[in-house]
Amino acid sequence: MTPFVFARLETDIGTVKVEGRFDPIDGHIEVDELAHLDGDGWADVNHWLAEQAYEHKIAVIIAAIRPAVMSLNS
Repeated sequence: MTPFVFARLETDIGTVKVEGRFDPIDGHIEVDELAHLDGDGWADVNHWLAEQAYEHKIAVIIAAIRPAVMSLNS
């Protein structure tokens, strides 16, 4: 899997900082580290990855990541 880092990625839920891995063969994306920019700066939101209540937010973030990682492999 190919590692990726986005220091500032705009999504429908706000600005995030994300690190993870992307499989260019099947398009699978794994997020390893996640932070969300709020009024006080970057907030660690790695707990979103493990809690079902944040499933929609993770889906929105992955939807924003997909075109960015696809363009890296072009």
